[in-house]
Order: sequence, then structure tokens, then C-alpha cells
Amino acid sequence: MSSGDALIVPSNLSPGEIFMGAARAPQPSTRTGYFGVHDFFRMIRRRWILIATLTVLGMAMTIIVLINITPIYSSSATVVVQPPDAETSVTGTTILSPNQETQIETKVEMLRSRRLARAAATTLHLDDDPEFARKPGEARGVGSWVREVILGNRPVEVDPGLRAEAAERSRSEGVVDRLLDKVDIMRVGRSSTIKVTASSEDPAKAALIANRLVETYIQGGLKNAKESRDKEIQALTARVVQVRTAMQQTDGAAASFRAAHGILASNPEVSGAAQVDQSAGILAQARAESAYASRLAQLSGGPATATSPLLIELRQQEATLSRRLGELSTMFGPGYPDVVKTKAELATIGPRIAAETTRLQGELSAVSAASAARRGAIDASISSIRSQALASGGQAVALRGLERKAEATNTLYMSLVAALNAKITAPVDVDPDISIISRASLPAVPSYPIPQRVLAVAMLAFLLLGLIVAFVVDTMDTTIRTAAQVRRLLGIPTLAMVPDLSDGREDEPVHAVVESKPRSRFAEAIRNLLIELESRHGPGSQVVVVTSPLDGEGKSTIATSLAAAAGAVSRRAVVVDFDLRRPNIEADCKGNGVVGYLTGRAGLEDLPVIQEDSHFSVIAVGDTPMDPGALIASPRLPRMVNALRQHYDLVILNAPPILPVRDAKTLTEYADSTILVLRWGMTSPEAARVAMEMFERPITGAVINMVDYPAHARRGYGDAIHHIARLTKYYDADDPAEAGAMHKRLLRSWRRSKRRVVEALHFN
Repeated sequence: MSSGDALIVPSNLSPGEIFMGAARAPQPSTRTGYFGVHDFFRMIRRRWILIATLTVLGMAMTIIVLINITPIYSSSATVVVQPPDAETSVTGTTILSPNQETQIETKVEMLRSRRLARAAATTLHLDDDPEFARKPGEARGVGSWVREVILGNRPVEVDPGLRAEAAERSRSEGVVDRLLDKVDIMRVGRSSTIKVTASSEDPAKAALIANRLVETYIQGGLKNAKESRDKEIQALTARVVQVRTAMQQTDGAAASFRAAHGILASNPEVSGAAQVDQSAGILAQARAESAYASRLAQLSGGPATATSPLLIELRQQEATLSRRLGELSTMFGPGYPDVVKTKAELATIGPRIAAETTRLQGELSAVSAASAARRGAIDASISSIRSQALASGGQAVALRGLERKAEATNTLYMSLVAALNAKITAPVDVDPDISIISRASLPAVPSYPIPQRVLAVAMLAFLLLGLIVAFVVDTMDTTIRTAAQVRRLLGIPTLAMVPDLSDGREDEPVHAVVESKPRSRFAEAIRNLLIELESRHGPGSQVVVVTSPLDGEGKSTIATSLAAAAGAVSRRAVVVDFDLRRPNIEADCKGNGVVGYLTGRAGLEDLPVIQEDSHFSVIAVGDTPMDPGALIASPRLPRMVNALRQHYDLVILNAPPILPVRDAKTLTEYADSTILVLRWGMTSPEAARVAMEMFERPITGAVINMVDYPAHARRGYGDAIHHIARLTKYYDADDPAEAGAMHKRLLRSWRRSKRRVVEALHFN
């Protein structure tokens, strides 16, 4: 096969598979198509202009937005929460309990509170800041307008003062809302650190807001602690005064009760019993002493006499003198002077002993009488004490109640005084529960927008958008463009893909290119079509029907060009125009043509055969018939085809489109081959599929006409055209499909676009 065979998609059908009336119609493939990686990159190659356009437009819009958007600056202050009971592990890290975790989260929510934001807004005078405060009389929202105008919900008339107050309150709350929107409170991981970030159009204001929020929280905590301490001191002082008054009253009541009832002890019954017991002991002792004294008084030589020093001395002298008298009497006799003297001394001592003994007995009698009197007095006292103790037993119950009340009041008073002293002596400066690690500094660059990040994200986003749009456009572009589509959708081979020569050919017919530029892509494609037809049916396949699903797909051009290619190789070829409704092959047949023959007005020998430069013949329609369908069903039609078989090597029947009328279906009954012409980028798969269903006999193949080779190659379908579109050494340099001038390409693109729009709007 020649070099031009590369433009033909080979068929999987052998020449013996297709015969008139015996061949089985090819079936469309049921294999599900898939979108692979190669298909994705080919889609990008086909739609790169769309993708690049969307990306560039998106980047341009992003740059415009970045130029016009007001930059936002952010500044952060960092604080740390110090849980009072945090434990430390052996590694030095702080271990937080669930309760401490809750405390930290509570601090985060407190920093986010409206109360703190309201206090910070007040100290910063944000009510006068245009960034936060809405000006009076600003336009209301769309919702208010809808409620008032459309729904008729007019605002209720209220007092102007109340309305002004409500408006001011709403304005203040709006300032707080906008401040909260510009503040971000975030805990740093699972640590005790909290980051307070403020954003503003002014970098200094952003740092000021972040620092002020933290300072307001700390100062508010200290102020609350001081106020709480003062309130506690005041409450304790008032309570101390109250309890002291009550204590004085209870103590006075107990003292008055004792004085009124003559009670000295707190427990009179106990003290009375103790006194009775003590008196009983004294009484027993007195009785013993009285008995002892009485006994001594009754005994002359009792123990009392033995205890008298004088009596003892006198008795010792008496004993000494008696012993001496005995010794002297024994030694000297009774008349011895010393014996007489001793007897005289002994006689003087006896009376003295008797007198002393009498005196002692008198004293013992007096002591005995005194002991008896003392015993009687003690008995009387014990009786009196016992009677008093019994009388005061009932009064002791009431006294103990008063004393217990006084004691409880006294205990309460002492505890309150101790608490008050502790509160007063406690230090006034209370440590805050959070401390500042780092204060917010003046930001040097805006936090939003970040041009590099925004541009990168925008580029990725618009690139992705471009890919999505390109994929959607490529998916929605279901028009037939490749031989693979024809095989998959229709189940028939593509015999040729003929380039588009519709631009710039007003001075000569398109089929003339086959002779004038035999090395052009167009001429090679038509010759390859002729070769495919002959190779599939072999000798004797002379009659070929050329049709298309709809009008305007170039079937007449393919028919005449195929005849020109056959004539170029010295074969007798004729083109018979059977498009009786809209003849496309113009020729001067003087009223006799296909219509004249089918109506019986002329014979085959009377038909004017027009020679096109002596290469092929043309039989035109002639007169316009009244009933084209009836003529196609004429019994003279098969005789006409058989007669043409005898005179020509190739008979091409230019049939009308199959979808509007069924003439092409009738003509296929007398033909050897049928060609379905599809227009590149215009014929829809639905139209081609319906056209295939119209035929009862198999279709030899399809021809994709008006192919834009450069555009087809740029789309990257991966077929033969994709690989050879840029080859020029095999084709004529002045081939219109190879025109390199930019203005010519633009002119052809403009003409093709205009023609497609007109055809889409059904203007032709």
C-alpha cells in the first residue's frame, strides 16, 4: 500500500466477510469505554487553551482582588494558665488532671466571653471606630426590607426614648459582635498555653486589642478578687458585731439566772453532792476524834499522859530516884543519909506527877466535849447542804441551757473574729490565675491575604477548575471525530479520514484537487478510499452508494472526488445524482436526467452524460420531480443500474441523507458497497446510530469528512493523523491543509466557526 495508507484505519473484517445479501451486519462494540491516564493527558492536550484561558483569567481576577482587598493584620498574645494543684512528673513535665483540663478550657471560654469583649471595647473606645461601629442611619439588611415591604410587617411604634436606647444597645452589641469576629482564642495543643489573636486593618490596633483583652482579663480578675475580699470583710465584720451582741446577751442571761437563784457553780447538784461528801468525811473524822478524846478522858494513864513532856520527865525522875533508893538501901541501909535524902526527893515528885495527871485529864475531857460539839455542827451542816443540793437540781437544767447557748455563741464569735483577722491580714495583691508569656507585637506583614499563598491556591483552584471544565466540555463534545469512535459506536470500519478543503476553494471544485495536487493529503485520502473499496469486495464491485445521516456532511464531495480518483487511474467512473429533492451536482442536462429516465421520458442512451475534464462522467437529476419517493421505487431503477454496470468500471450513486428520506435504503439493494459519510466534529453519535439502524443491509464503512488535520493532531487522539499530521515531505507544500501562514489559519478557523454556527441554527 502507498504511503497515504497511513491515513486509513484498517478494518478487522476480511474481504470475504461482506457480500450482498449474505454478509452479516457488523455489530457495535459493547465494551465499556474507560478514561485512562493517557486519555487524561490527551484531553489536556486537546483543551489546553481552555484550561490556560480559565487559569489566566482566574489569576487575573485574583490579582485584581488582591490589589483592591483591604489587608488584615493579626497579632497574638500568649498567656499560660497556672493550675493551683498541678503535679509534676519525674521528667519535669506538668501532668494535668481532668479537673485541670476543665479549668483551662473554662479560661478559654472566659476569654471568649461577651463580657470581656464588652469591657475591652469600652476601654478601647471602639464605639467610635469605623471598623467596628456601624454608623447611625446605615442601610438595614435585606431581611428587614423584605419583612417591611413584601410581608407588610411594619415595626411597632414605640416611645422615641426607648427606641433610641434600644438602637444604642444594638449598636454596642454590634461592636461586641464584630470584635469577637476579629478575635481568635485558641489553646495551644494540650498544653496550659492559650494564644489570643486579634485581627484588624490597622497593625497597631491588632496588637493593642490582643494585649488589651489579656490585660482586661487579668485586671478584671484582680478587681473581682479585691471586691470579693472587701465584701467578705464587710460581711464578716457585720457578723462579728451581730454575734458579739448575742454573746453578751447570752452571758448576761446566765449570770442573771445564777444571781436570781443563788447559784455559784455551773452544776449546783454536783457541787452540793461534793460538799455533802466532803462534810461526811469531816464528820467521820470528828466522830473519830471525839471517841478518841472520850476514851482518853476515861483512861488515867492513857496515851495522852504518855505524851506530856513534863509528866514524862517527872516519871523519869521518879524512876531514877526509885532505882537510886533501891541501890542505896541495899548498900547502906535505911538510915543512910543519901537514902533519906533520896526518899525525901522521891516524896516531892509523886504529888507533882498526880497534879500533872489531873491537869491532863481535864484537858482531855474538854477536848472530848469540843469534839462532840463539832460533830453535831458538822451533822447539821451536812443536812443543810443536802437539802440545798436537792432544791437546786431543777434550776441546774435551765442554767445549763443558758450556759451552753452562751458557750456556743462565744465559740462562734471567736471563730468569726479569727476569720476576720485572717482576711484582714491577708495580702491585698492576689496572684492572677493566668500570666502573660509574650505580649502581642506590631505585625510587619498582613496575615490576610497572603499573596503567595492566595496566588498558589488560586492557581491550583483555577487549574483544577479548568481541568474540570475541560473534562466536562470534552465529555459533552460527543460528535464523531475518530475512527475509534466509529468502531465503538457503529461497529463499522472507517475507510478514510478526508481533510477539510472547504475554505478558499471558490474558484475550482474540491474534486479537482485530486488531479491538480495529486500529492496532497486530500488526494491521498480519496485514493486510499478507492483502494479500500476495491480491496474489500474485489473485482466486480462496481456500484457504490454514498450517503450520510444528514445534509451538509459532504457526501456529494466524496462521491465526485472518488470518481475523480478512479478516473485518475484510467478507470471509467460515473456519478449518478439520486438526491432528487435537493440536487447537489449541478450539470446542464437539458431537462433529461435521472428524473427523465425514471419517468420513462428518456432512455439510457438519451441521458446527457457530462464529462468532467474527461476523467469521470456525471448524470444529474434533471427536472425537479413532484413525487421523488415514487420515482425511487420505479422498476426502471434496477435496469438503469445494470446498464451502467455494463458501461462503467465504477458507478457511484449519490444518495440523499438517510434520516430525512429512505431513498438511500432503496438504492443499497442494487449496490455492491455502501459508504456512510460523517462530518468531523459535527455528526452526532445519535444521528449516526439511527442512520445505521435504517439500513437492512450491511454498511461497508464510514468516511469521516472535513477533518481539520492540525486541530485533530493537537487534540492528541493517538491515531494515525496524530502521528503524521506534521509530516510535510510526503505531501505537496502548497496543500491548504499545510498552510503555515497564521492569517490563513485564522481565516479558515473563522469561516469554519461561522459555518458551524449557521448550521447549528439551521440557517442553511
